[in-house]
Amino acid sequence: MKLSFCKAWSHQYKSPIEIWTEEKARECHEKGALYTAVIGAIDRPTCALEIKKDFVAVTFFDDRLRNYVVYVFSESSPEMLFLERATHREYVGDTDQIDNGSTYFFKQDGSLVISRQFFNPHRQERTTGTADVTGNYSRKPDFGHYEDLIRLERS
Repeated sequence: MKLSFCKAWSHQYKSPIEIWTEEKARECHEKGALYTAVIGAIDRPTCALEIKKDFVAVTFFDDRLRNYVVYVFSESSPEMLFLERATHREYVGDTDQIDNGSTYFFKQDGSLVISRQFFNPHRQERTTGTADVTGNYSRKPDFGHYEDLIRLERS
C-alpha cells in the first residue's frame, strides 16, 4: 500500500495541500493532531484519511477523483472507533455536479437515520430504522496501518 502524507486534501482542486514527510505525519499521530494520509499515487489516490486522536474521516475517490463515499469514525472507547456516518454520492455524468446523495447516521445501539438528497429537481427524504452495527467498529490505527479503516465494504 503506497502512502503519502499531507496537511489536508483539497476536494476542490483534487490534490494534496502541503505534502509532509512521514516523520512530520508520525509526530502528529503521536500527539493526536490532525494529519492526512493519502493511499495510492499522490496524483491518483484511491482514498484519503483525515486522522486525529478521536476522529477519522475516510474519503474514497472515483476515477475522476470525486468523493463518492465518505466514512466518518469517532472514538467509542480509548482503543476503538465507531463508524457513525457513511455518505454515498452520485454525479451527473462526468461532471463534478452531485446528482444525489445518501447519508447513513449510525448509533452504537443500532438505531439508524438515512437522509437522501436529490438535486434535480431538489427533494429530500428521511427514514429511520435499525441496523447491525457490529461491522462499524475498528481499532484505532497504529501509524501507517490503516487497512481496516479503508475497507469499502463494512458488513
